[in-house]
Amino acid sequence: MGHVVVPFDGGDLTEFLKPVHVLFTRLAYRIDAAFLARAPALHYLCSPTTGHAHMDEHALAKRGIRIVSLRGEQAFLETIRATPEHTFGLVLALLRRYRGAFSHVDAGGWDRDLFRGEELYGQKVGIVGLGRVGFRVANYCEAFGVHVSYVDTKEVTASPGWQRLPGVQQLIEANRIIILCASYTNGAPPVLGKAEIAAMRGRYLVNTARGELVDEDALLQAIESDALEGVATDVLSDETGAHQLQRWNAAAVRRNIIVTPHIGGATSTAMAKTENFIVGKLEKILDGTEKAT
Repeated sequence: MGHVVVPFDGGDLTEFLKPVHVLFTRLAYRIDAAFLARAPALHYLCSPTTGHAHMDEHALAKRGIRIVSLRGEQAFLETIRATPEHTFGLVLALLRRYRGAFSHVDAGGWDRDLFRGEELYGQKVGIVGLGRVGFRVANYCEAFGVHVSYVDTKEVTASPGWQRLPGVQQLIEANRIIILCASYTNGAPPVLGKAEIAAMRGRYLVNTARGELVDEDALLQAIESDALEGVATDVLSDETGAHQLQRWNAAAVRRNIIVTPHIGGATSTAMAKTENFIVGKLEKILDGTEKAT
């Protein structure tokens, strides 16, 4: 399709971007007006992600730069299971207190009584967003003998054994484990605000969707006051900007808190498949057989 510039690995980013017509990027950079000012020749932004939280879509539209992403590619995304598998793994890790147990053994300890966890079987799990990821996570939970309920703003396909609830507050009240699998639109209010987080006392929370789905300050305050049984997050609010990773790390000390660096979709299999898919999608856009965002 054209001349390929080797991946940027440091140096002068402005000089690297200046001649680029098509840019492939994931989540390392915030694509805003200041970033775009460095890329005067850019026409297409290719991001093998479903979310656009790392992009200023208004700034891109103003420049006439078209987005090529995985958003809406449901048929293809059904072949990618990395994020639901990671989400389910975090549920098990929280209930069995793996983070603390790993650190304990690394330090030379061998006291299993410090890490008496819980079984997943028979638990009540509430899922926010029964889309591609949420549906798979619900299936995994059901296979482990879990009572599943969910909320979603759309009409979605669900197993007959899963209960649909009218709102997030009702979901929290009815379940001990809450999993965030919802999509996020830039600028939207959090799904879990102060009132919802206050209702999470004594519960588990897993978020592998977007950090902006949560009032992060309220959540961290709840963690710091030991209000929750455990929290696992693969995402932070404003990851490419003024994120609060240091506060998360401090809050995790001697608590059942797991923070992973947005690795939900980061398997070699998933990344290869999504990158090849985006290349194919770009090719179709350039030859006029498909439209960009």
